[in-house]
Amino acid sequence: MKWWGWGNTEIKWQLAHELRALLCERVGVAIREAHSPTAQPHLPPAQPLAPPGLFEADGPARLAHCAGRSTPDLLRLRWDRVKTAPDAVAYPRSIDEVKALLRWAADEKVAVVPFGGGTSVVGGVAPLRGEQHAVVTMDLRRLNRFLELDEVSGLARVECGLLGPDLEAELARRGFSLGHFPQSFEYSTVGGWIAARSAGQNSTLHGKIEDLVSAVKLSSPCGEIANRELPASAAGPALRELLVGSEGSLGVLTEASLRVHRLPSTTRYASFFLRSYAEGVDVVRELMQNGPRPSVLRLSDETETALHLILGGANASRAVRLARRLGKSPWLDGAHLLVGFEGSAATVESNLRHTRYLARRSVDGGVFFVGGAPGRRWEAERFELPYLRDTLLDMGLVVDTFETAATWSRLPDLYSAMLAALQELGVPLVLTHLSHAYRDGASLYFTWISDGPDPDQALEMWERIKARSAQVILDFGATLSHHHGVGTDHRPYLATELGGGQLELLRAAKAHCDPAGIMNPEKLLPAARHGTCTTGL
Repeated sequence: MKWWGWGNTEIKWQLAHELRALLCERVGVAIREAHSPTAQPHLPPAQPLAPPGLFEADGPARLAHCAGRSTPDLLRLRWDRVKTAPDAVAYPRSIDEVKALLRWAADEKVAVVPFGGGTSVVGGVAPLRGEQHAVVTMDLRRLNRFLELDEVSGLARVECGLLGPDLEAELARRGFSLGHFPQSFEYSTVGGWIAARSAGQNSTLHGKIEDLVSAVKLSSPCGEIANRELPASAAGPALRELLVGSEGSLGVLTEASLRVHRLPSTTRYASFFLRSYAEGVDVVRELMQNGPRPSVLRLSDETETALHLILGGANASRAVRLARRLGKSPWLDGAHLLVGFEGSAATVESNLRHTRYLARRSVDGGVFFVGGAPGRRWEAERFELPYLRDTLLDMGLVVDTFETAATWSRLPDLYSAMLAALQELGVPLVLTHLSHAYRDGASLYFTWISDGPDPDQALEMWERIKARSAQVILDFGATLSHHHGVGTDHRPYLATELGGGQLELLRAAKAHCDPAGIMNPEKLLPAARHGTCTTGL
């Protein structure tokens, strides 16, 4: 991972002239040349430590672990505004070494920040000390063994430092797949997925990571916590849920059993253009409540559709002429719905036919089917969009994302209110898509782009947008995060979403698992008070 941005240093997104012109028009700035940073930021001095082995305290190790990959993280890295860095980095190779490091840290009052791929976009891996005198980042990527596959039960047991591509490669050799493909897939780990309740791009069929976890093992300062591999249980509350989404605040996720499936024989995509995003939402809801469930389901609003057509090099006028020749009425300036199905060839074909029928019925014929080419292109390029953010940052623009989820009845008003709020804040370009759907609701994913050549002004603007968007989300009874997690960014607002009772239960779990408060301080739980309970429970 390059220190100033995303992924491989050899990959760079080149902006087409049409996209530059769109940004110039909508964002209101002159087209600038892109310049990647060259000078590395200065890091704060490291506290001297005398830890056990497996530690590094040199500059490159500290720089690689001083931040995640949120837009504020990258702005601070690029503009030499880094305020925190680990005093050292640990690389355990076994669960026993994890336990030894936690015992040492508790004795020495050193904070521990679990680190997988470092792809958090909500401040989840920021090396904060809390009340401790020093902080160590625990990089788990050497804890990366594929342990076993139970083909009869469809369960794979792995260590949590295993990267996404390595997991899928091992499963594919045996004819299986987890089917979990977050946009960070190439650089994120199993443990990171579980810690932040990740969603993959195929989650509409296979579920989010919490649906795919059968059992998990966590090493905490108070000892090891694990649950059994069971298809279901009524033996009390599902305490596994305390560990899934715990974001390193209770301990270190070391091992997991995952529900895997046979590789599908066929995968096909279909794209539809609709007159409006609102009509597209109706189609998606109809599909989730009365149709076959796709593996991939994405609905882009009018603005995002227009940008994607430019990114894809689409010639809209040629498509319109072709459609008219065929007697169709396309809405290429409307919304784009992408669905993908997987399974046997016969099942996939049947599902695609039924989807086309539901789409036409839902919007009274106001739909234009354009085949599978856009979906195949999306699949080939789906992990590359983070590189576009780097190019925009190189040009002095600011781009960031946030996401939420709400019930179908609240979704339209939430969407409208969010666009209005961002417009009031002066954000010139906002793109939205619906990317994960359920029977009772769906997620919304917002991307905003603005001018930001001055880093301090850009960070202040980001803080205003984060606060306002969080307030809109909470006002409409939606969630602060569907799949990015809480970290530091959403921490100030979590009490409003959870309420006092749930928050105190989490604090009680924290007090039990981490009595010294060394685990990933200042994440997830707002203003944690170890061992206190104010609700009278």
